[in-house]
Amino acid sequence: MLLVGAEQSGTTLLRLMLDSHPEISFAEEFDYAVNAIAPDGRFPTTVEFGARLALDRSFTSSGFRFDASLDFPELVNGFLASRQRRTHALVVGATVHHGFSRALHLWPRVRLLHLVRDPRDVAAARMAIGLAGNPWHAVEHWIRAEDEWAAVEPSVASERRLTVRFGDLVRDHHSTLTAICRFLGVDYTAQMLSYVDDTDYQEPNPMLAGDWRDTLSSRDVRLVEARVGERLARAGFEPSGQDRLDLSERHVNLLRWHDRAGRFAGRVQRFGVRLTAADLAARAIGSQPLQRSVQRRVNRAEIELRKKSWSDAKYRTSR
Repeated sequence: MLLVGAEQSGTTLLRLMLDSHPEISFAEEFDYAVNAIAPDGRFPTTVEFGARLALDRSFTSSGFRFDASLDFPELVNGFLASRQRRTHALVVGATVHHGFSRALHLWPRVRLLHLVRDPRDVAAARMAIGLAGNPWHAVEHWIRAEDEWAAVEPSVASERRLTVRFGDLVRDHHSTLTAICRFLGVDYTAQMLSYVDDTDYQEPNPMLAGDWRDTLSSRDVRLVEARVGERLARAGFEPSGQDRLDLSERHVNLLRWHDRAGRFAGRVQRFGVRLTAADLAARAIGSQPLQRSVQRRVNRAEIELRKKSWSDAKYRTSR
């Protein structure tokens, strides 16, 4: 089973809930496996896949073991099977933010749990942690994920897909989790909220749904709605009712530069001036050994910045 949805859509919160169920074992981000598959369905060789994984932050912190004697499908399925064996779970799954259609080449009958959050909330969340410099660019990942879902959904049988809105999850977690458990073939249990005892994630907070009204300016809201267009209504979210914002090519270019500056400032805030400068220099020089060395340092810094649920808590893959 795969939990699919854009970054900052609440996938970590839902993953923790699922992994807290005694009959469900849920791994962290699994994009490194899905994105290694070519769009036409070609699997990478073991050597190619190993090279990709060597510098992937999610994999290096996962606790999964790479066995060079296996081919790609055996490796990927082995990762999840090893977790299922350790936890004795009936259901095993992982989170994927992009590449939903590629996943079907490996698992043609996989169950897909699609989590969608209001793009205005996603934009506010990404800007708050320095992943975007403005709301126009902050919704790029949301657009990509929702466009991929729109393309994949018709090819997946209705009994193998379920869409859940983040707002429903935090406003009425009992009903929403009950529906998810039914979809997965297990019973709901209050243990799904026990993650609060081991992580620094709190219980579902209804205030997290729609807080864009308090965190985004009127112009920011208009920028998001102009960028996502009709996708907003298709995803089931009401437009703000504000006037449509039409942007010139010059304005779009200015937003691009503003986003780059904002993301650079965000990296400096997260990693410090020295590591950020080293990363930029390594990319500019083009030295592969230097880039790998710096990327390892960036990965270590990212892991240290993660919440407990991503590092030393029992919900880590290697538990």
